[in-house]
Amino acid sequence: MNSHIDSWLTAFGLDETLASHAAVVISQLPEEVRADLVFDPGFQMSDYDPTPGKMTWVRVAAPGAKSAGRSVLLKRTLSHRPAPFVRWVIAHELAHAHLRNAGRWPGDDPEHAADALAAQWGFPRP
Repeated sequence: MNSHIDSWLTAFGLDETLASHAAVVISQLPEEVRADLVFDPGFQMSDYDPTPGKMTWVRVAAPGAKSAGRSVLLKRTLSHRPAPFVRWVIAHELAHAHLRNAGRWPGDDPEHAADALAAQWGFPRP
């Protein structure tokens, strides 16, 4: 994949399988969307083990960031699902981050907007 994307993802410490899927998704994003995420110091990605009783650390932007932080949190169990589903979930969550959890225009449903962007980027809901 792209070494810049791989090194950017490495900093998040994601599960290896999820990081691999995320690299595929990020590499296929439009350049302006990829830049919006990759060059935003307030953007973070994390994964977690949903086992009951396990502690989860969720990455957030450092205090003093110029804009509100954006985080994508993925369940590690997602890595056991088919690749098209995993990549759709990642694209969908990245779309939420890109849209800052809003729609594409006033009144646009954020879930519909995230699905539409993910599909536009080549990751339709399976």
